[in-house]
Amino acid sequence: MILDTPPLDPTRSEGRRLLEQELSKPRYAVEPSLWDRFREWLLGLLDTTGPGLPSWVFALVVLVVIAVLALAAVLLLRPEARGRRSATDRGVLDERGVDATAYRSRANDALRQGNWDAVVLDGYRALVAAAVERTVLDELPGRTAHEASVALSRAFPNEGEALRAGADRFDAVRYGHGRACEAEAREVLALDERLTRARPRLAHAGAVR
Repeated sequence: MILDTPPLDPTRSEGRRLLEQELSKPRYAVEPSLWDRFREWLLGLLDTTGPGLPSWVFALVVLVVIAVLALAAVLLLRPEARGRRSATDRGVLDERGVDATAYRSRANDALRQGNWDAVVLDGYRALVAAAVERTVLDELPGRTAHEASVALSRAFPNEGEALRAGADRFDAVRYGHGRACEAEAREVLALDERLTRARPRLAHAGAVR
């Protein structure tokens, strides 16, 4: 039975060929410029014009590099790892072209359906989007729920506790740490309504980042 594995004692040319074959796989093409330099450095170790080294050194280099790269690819391509990266890379207002009115409409639709998680998410987005539209907050791409709560607490100090609680619930629902109940969902909508009627204390709370 012939196993499709690298020879344990490859020659320089075989070692270079195996490493080139492994490094040419698309899954490693993440950072082209840095990767190209790294790849050239590794392949330089197996250059036939370089200083002579025992064959077992090249065998060790080939096997270790392939093992490390395979492990890194597995870790980076795991679904949960991709999920964490995509989740943490987005701010509260991560949808282009959606205003406060649209978020409120979605939240109210979710309320009628009993989808409390969606009410919390879109309800909190609505109050942040409304603050941006009123210039209480500046437009800051990637602003998190807690960053918004800190800035809005300065503009609406009487609502600071409710804003922090809403941000906590938003993050818990969005990142899978917990589920919202009806009371929490309705409180977010009520908070949005109170902020809409309230007069902000600061003209530009968004200056706090």
